[in-house]
Amino acid sequence: MKYLNIRMWGPFYILGLLLVLYIMWTVEEIRPQGLALFLGTFLVLIMVGLNFYIMYSEIKAHEDKVDKNRELSGLDPIPKKKGFLKK
Repeated sequence: MKYLNIRMWGPFYILGLLLVLYIMWTVEEIRPQGLALFLGTFLVLIMVGLNFYIMYSEIKAHEDKVDKNRELSGLDPIPKKKGFLKK
């Protein structure tokens, strides 16, 4: 998996999440009532958090794999860059 494609689909994921939450809270025909509305919102946010955690762990595992492969082949490690979206 090429994780750097997150820059392409990340904004679409965020917009999709906001659209789902907006529709869930505003469209009267499909809007859950009472506790179901808050439970649905909570479940959507839990799934987003879980997805973020899984993606973050996959990115870290990929970086560790690249570092280990460079070490095994006798190359110098790639210097770590600081920032949220690293290249």
